[in-house]
Amino acid sequence: MSVADVSGSAGRYLSAILLLSRRNGRPAKTGEIAERLDVSAASVTERLADLEERGLAEYEKYHGVELTDDGEAVTRELMWKRCLAENFLDEDLDLPDADGSEVGPALSDDVATALKALIDHPCDGACEAPHTAHDACREEVRKPN
Repeated sequence: MSVADVSGSAGRYLSAILLLSRRNGRPAKTGEIAERLDVSAASVTERLADLEERGLAEYEKYHGVELTDDGEAVTRELMWKRCLAENFLDEDLDLPDADGSEVGPALSDDVATALKALIDHPCDGACEAPHTAHDACREEVRKPN
């Protein structure tokens, strides 16, 4: 599975699962995801079934949800590309209100790598990615756990 195969909505859920599970040191609960994304718990449960069917997450009722290895890899790439796009739009194009979450996932790997080299700051430290974020992120700008 690649980033191109994940919708923007699914990417939001994947990111929420990763961030919540890492922050809390346990599987993310449906209520926590619902609160973070401002959606109903029923919507979360429906999306989790879809993510599980696609091999991106493992969900157990009353226990919570964790990303699979594939799910985590896709999520980290999504988060990195979003961070890269947000930095480029805000700092280089001076468009602080532009939505990097729409632009980032649309970047091909080649374009993302070229953009990273061009702007030389894929993250600015504001990204909530865990310390072990996508390999392309620079060590000095990652947020610690």
